[in-house]
Amino acid sequence: MRTALHMRTALGLVVVLLGAACAERAIVAVLPPPEVSNVRDVWVVKLRGDAQATRRTAPPRTNRLSFERTSVSIPPTHQPGQIKWPKGPPDANTDFVITQEVKFSTESQFVNALNAGQAAEQGETLLFVHGYNVRHYEAVYQLAQMAEDYDVSGPAVVFSWPSAGVAAGYVYDRDSVLISRDALEQTIIALSKQSNREIILVGHSMGSHLIMETLRQIEIKKSLDIATSITALVLMAPDIDGEVFLSQVRSLDALPDPSILMVAQRDRALRLSAFLAGQRPRLGGQTDRAIVADLPISVIDVDDLGTGERFDHAIPTSSPAAIEILRRLDADMPIANAEIPDLVVLSELPHTPNPTKTQPDR
Repeated sequence: MRTALHMRTALGLVVVLLGAACAERAIVAVLPPPEVSNVRDVWVVKLRGDAQATRRTAPPRTNRLSFERTSVSIPPTHQPGQIKWPKGPPDANTDFVITQEVKFSTESQFVNALNAGQAAEQGETLLFVHGYNVRHYEAVYQLAQMAEDYDVSGPAVVFSWPSAGVAAGYVYDRDSVLISRDALEQTIIALSKQSNREIILVGHSMGSHLIMETLRQIEIKKSLDIATSITALVLMAPDIDGEVFLSQVRSLDALPDPSILMVAQRDRALRLSAFLAGQRPRLGGQTDRAIVADLPISVIDVDDLGTGERFDHAIPTSSPAAIEILRRLDADMPIANAEIPDLVVLSELPHTPNPTKTQPDR
């Protein structure tokens, strides 16, 4: 009885803490941009139903992708790494607001519009996969902020998978990751083959798990040449069991070059995730360096880049120094030689064919 009570108390504390980590929720408004602003187009591939989760019910999932272009106004008061959510009536002079939404009937229409856009004239496609407990427009705003702060030159695409968007939806979200693999594979293939552009693939938290599961699936099916189609892989605070990650990597002939892990031992959200997983350390938190020691992966410790806010789980997207790392990646500049205060590159290895590739029995 006491054990069950302690477990309920601990789980309740986890839910409260995770809720506190993401307590400030998006207030979305469609408004004209102010006279002085910067409008970022976020290209959206969406695998979500319309309803949000409630205290008693999970949101409905869908197996149908939808395609949109959402234009987000970045206010003139914007500070790097920050999304200014309105606390009252939204004001385009100080808050992120949406200026336009365009829906596309088919994948081909979406990719053709992306190819014709001004942002498509240069640079790779940045494909971002968000993490746990993220609602749709929060993912859109997050990528708009990243595209602005990283000074992304090519199209910025968000893969919006069916997160419950509530703190208590952790298990629901992990199941949604598995459901979303086919749709993310379809998206990567379309962006690579139809647009004939290389991809910078970026995942945050549980989104990194979705990316690795999808790359494993692509490799097994041989539906795309990963090494030539994906020019860089960045896993920010990946919420993945280390042994699971190694099993995913073993299925790949080669990792994208470069491949980067951004980790922080002080990431309290990942500590809570480890608690839910039976005290199994997460790759982005208590990283087992032996897991990645022989892999062509750069491991960047961002512990000293955080501010102590939001459980230090959003350091890669909010810290100015971490943003500089990704800006250099987009500009094809070296990372280890960057003059970035407090940057700790734990390992930066040359890219070679994956030595852990498991060969099939013959």
